[in-house]
Amino acid sequence: MDPQDIDKKRAIELGVRYVDIHWKSVVETEVEVSILSGGFSSRLYLVENTSTSTSNPIRQFLVRLYGGKVLTGDDPMRPDGCEGKETLVFYAIGIAGLGPKLYGSFDGGRVEQFVPSHMLREADYEQRPETMLELARKLARFHALDLPISQERHQVLDACEFYLKKRDFEQFRKLVHHFGLMDVSTFEDFDVKSEIQWMRKVEQLVNGRIVTISGDLNKNNILIRDEPDKFGERVMMIDYELCARDYRGRDIGQVFIMKVLEMNDGVFSVVSKYPDETWRRTFVNEYLKQTKSLNYFEWDEKLDSVDHVLMEGDFFMFHAIHVYVGFFVNQKDDSPFYKMPEAMARSLLEFGSYMIDLYQERKIIFIESYGKLLNLSTK
Repeated sequence: MDPQDIDKKRAIELGVRYVDIHWKSVVETEVEVSILSGGFSSRLYLVENTSTSTSNPIRQFLVRLYGGKVLTGDDPMRPDGCEGKETLVFYAIGIAGLGPKLYGSFDGGRVEQFVPSHMLREADYEQRPETMLELARKLARFHALDLPISQERHQVLDACEFYLKKRDFEQFRKLVHHFGLMDVSTFEDFDVKSEIQWMRKVEQLVNGRIVTISGDLNKNNILIRDEPDKFGERVMMIDYELCARDYRGRDIGQVFIMKVLEMNDGVFSVVSKYPDETWRRTFVNEYLKQTKSLNYFEWDEKLDSVDHVLMEGDFFMFHAIHVYVGFFVNQKDDSPFYKMPEAMARSLLEFGSYMIDLYQERKIIFIESYGKLLNLSTK
């Protein structure tokens, strides 16, 4: 039997335990199973009751089977207790109305509410301007959550140094050559060690609130619902594997940097420039309006000003770039890139090169914008 057929059967058997006993009567003949994209971290199945019975209001649900992780067990980007913690976070976020509900969990996966939606696209920002405002408010509510996770800050720059020590350019050249990309000079010339040292110094100067962050706000992890949620909004954040306690600027900076990228038909491409100051300032202003209304810390007019949080986002986006680039270069013979479709892998590697160029460009702008305030000339 094909492994995918085995997984389909397992998805149905596991899912019906948590949905409703009436599903058992339709499992054999009146259920459709579709394989959805589970990203690089899992396999995702949509199970649908196609019978005419109305006894069960739940007509569709998702079964997520863990496995195929891009981040290995020793990868420092994986917070402790990754899968168990993510299930707890998933449950809490569903209860708060910020994401899909958890129907049940089992060893190796979970059963989730299916919410008709599509992945965020640049067209959503352009055609429906309130998308950006809704995302800002959703992020503010997420940051205010008090979740049963480690309260120790997730040290991203330590992860970047881990990647630096582990990288093997011979293996990396082999990887990029496999996909027909011959020039790796952008990666080789990027002085990661010096840049991490610079970031450690500036991080202390920028500072910011420590909150509950998502840690992975690429567009594939932000959905646009077909119908509004209880807040009257259509934006929904998913995938909480990297949820941790850290600077709020990390998530805000990821929204900024990942606006430039999206995946269509399995290929990643640059679809916009880094958002201009008006866009970024509007996002931060809406985020802070929602944050203040939640009243979960003592407000500081300087630390919690639009100008300061904008600076946080513009700085902590550098962390995201270093994590992605470090991950790209730290590949071995068992790299998940080799398992990707060729066009997808090539597009990701090309994006890694683009991010290094963007880092250099935005660093100059950051120093021009905030250097006097942070006294960077003497650092």
